Amino acid sequence: MKIKKYTYYILTIGCQMNIADSERLAAFLEKQGFSFEQDIKKAGVVIINTCGVRQMAEDRVYGLVNTIKKNNPQTIIVITGCLSRREDVKKRLAGRADIFIPTSEMMQLPKILKGGVLAEKFSLETNRLQQGEKYLSIAPKRNKSFSANVPIGNGCDNFCSYCVVPYARGREVYRPAQEIVKELKNLIKEGYKEITLIAQNVNSYHDKSYNFPKLLKAIIKIPGDFWIRFVSSHPKDMSDELIAVMASSDKICHHVHLAVQSGDDTILKRMNRKYTAQHFEDLIAKLRKAKPGIAITTDVIVGFPGETKKQFENTAKLFKRLKFDLAYIAQYSPRPGTAAAKMKDNIAPTEKKRREEVINDILKETALENNKKYLGQELRVLIEGINKRGKYYGKTSTYQTVLAKTKKANQKLIGTFAKVKISKVLPFALEGDLVDESKAKVLVILGTTAAGKTKLGVNLAAKFNGEIISADSRQVYQGMDIGTGKDLQDYKIANKKIKYHLIDVVSPKTKFDLAQYQKLALQAINDVLKRGKLPIIVGGSGLYLQAIVDNYQLSEAKPDLQVRAALEKFSAAELFAQLTKLKPEFAARLNNSDKNNKRRLIRYLEIIKQEAADLLKKETKQTELKEETSPYSFLLLGIDWPDDILRERIFSRLHDRLEKEGMVQEVERLQAAGVSWERLMSFGLEYKFISQYLLEKIDYETMVEKLGTAIYRFAKRQKTWFKRWQKQGRKITWVTNLKEAEKELINFLS
Repeated sequence: MKIKKYTYYILTIGCQMNIADSERLAAFLEKQGFSFEQDIKKAGVVIINTCGVRQMAEDRVYGLVNTIKKNNPQTIIVITGCLSRREDVKKRLAGRADIFIPTSEMMQLPKILKGGVLAEKFSLETNRLQQGEKYLSIAPKRNKSFSANVPIGNGCDNFCSYCVVPYARGREVYRPAQEIVKELKNLIKEGYKEITLIAQNVNSYHDKSYNFPKLLKAIIKIPGDFWIRFVSSHPKDMSDELIAVMASSDKICHHVHLAVQSGDDTILKRMNRKYTAQHFEDLIAKLRKAKPGIAITTDVIVGFPGETKKQFENTAKLFKRLKFDLAYIAQYSPRPGTAAAKMKDNIAPTEKKRREEVINDILKETALENNKKYLGQELRVLIEGINKRGKYYGKTSTYQTVLAKTKKANQKLIGTFAKVKISKVLPFALEGDLVDESKAKVLVILGTTAAGKTKLGVNLAAKFNGEIISADSRQVYQGMDIGTGKDLQDYKIANKKIKYHLIDVVSPKTKFDLAQYQKLALQAINDVLKRGKLPIIVGGSGLYLQAIVDNYQLSEAKPDLQVRAALEKFSAAELFAQLTKLKPEFAARLNNSDKNNKRRLIRYLEIIKQEAADLLKKETKQTELKEETSPYSFLLLGIDWPDDILRERIFSRLHDRLEKEGMVQEVERLQAAGVSWERLMSFGLEYKFISQYLLEKIDYETMVEKLGTAIYRFAKRQKTWFKRWQKQGRKITWVTNLKEAEKELINFLS
């Protein structure tokens, strides 16, 4: 049959694995020159990705093929998926379906369709099933921009007696762990909020040194605001190690789908499920203890060959005891080629239907009871769309379907997390009202030293009715004006003085830490907001900025002089080694500056020894955004300069401070006022090198050269810090001038 132009349409029947297969197939076809046709009647090639798990799904395929050929006899029909290898299906569809090919072999399709002509009927016997890494590694054409199914493997080795999957998809093959992690990193970078890891049996995953728990550990370390689901799991592979990992992170959804199939041991044995009903119940108890509030969903088959009424009652009793949140109930139907198909299907259809209704009634009752606990709660919901009635719909971490009312639906909320206050519960759904999460807005201007942050902040404050809150770890000290770059004269613009906060707060003789800064900065933000103005945080001290924006929960642990004295004898490298031993995950997230900061390392170890673990518990999650727990919404504008221009700006500013502004004299005044040389040197580069010059340890020219180079290197480290923050998921919008900044701020405020 002659085809002028190859266009394709894919019909997907069945599970999430089939959906993921179709997405990869679409991407592959388009790469080979096919184009997608929205109207199935006009498509040159229609591919039906089939499911053979239930007879109902199989019957649907037969009806579709007839309809497609009737509407367009010239259409080439390709049968892929679970039914593509079945000889009885090929015989039944002979003369109507043109090609039978496993999904993983779809890369052979262009060879079969040579030059726009169907070259030959394709025979599976001439090609072996290849469902391995090459096919699974194809980048898919995804149907959603916020939720993705990511196959981690294919095939099944379990051979449950009723199941066709091992015959349809072959034996288990898994993707390399690093490839999976890379795909997820890219998805999260693109803004995906929900990722579902899929395989016929995800928890039997293995790749070299990785098993499924270790793969999950690697995934939850990825920075960003997202959650992870996984299906399908087999009870025999639900290990204590996996349960512990599931409990370790809220990035892993409070939901697990674990198929029980029957509550009777004799039936389970005939199904070849390889566990007992008691083992299954013990697993559920472990899961609920380890991850309180977890929702449990399951699959069950009623009317399996030989299932007596008493055996069915065991299943019903198990459902009453375990109180599932949702279940997929299937009446047994024999599948050709399976072991169970050889058994006598001796349960009447009416009795199968009755048993299904009994289980469904139990499920409705227990699900409704489970859902009552959500009444009045504000739940985090991933908004998936808007229905015809103008309500949002979406899913919770516990896989509850939620409908949310709102005054006016906004398409921009689709694909984002939102809070919904639950006012009504149903057995399999929740209803409520969208919570108004409009937060007070705060502008942050960040960048390296000598970037021009203050000038930009003041200009924006003048135009947008704002006030400046300094985020400089040294500008809090009185009398340290030139060396810290307070540039107070810049706060006057057009005869108007812009108010500032967190400058000149304490004496340089007084210690001032991050917790104190955070407390005062939050007070300043609230004060500015109460007066109807825009808070503008300006600074380059990364840790100070993150304490506010990422909403650190900081320890109030008091200094322990004995512990400090004991730790002082160790080098920074030795202190870091101690920290790594005690808190490896936290230590791994420190940047090079922190790793070599002896004072900060001592403080971390001091907190551990006081068992004030709150700081470390929070800081080990630095890569997880905490803005949802903050009452503020932030816009981060960054100023960046090419390295050569930045170096020029640094040396030019240093020259002015030394030759015109009197930075050396400032250090002399501070020392004369009682600030020790040791204390001055701890205040950073300018005070360190000028102190060395005044102590006659270096000459003036050496001091200038060393100081300029050191400031430039410090600026490079600041750049690294901000890039690291971005990798952790924090969005920073980089601007080059006032006009660009104004445009971003207008969009943010509107």
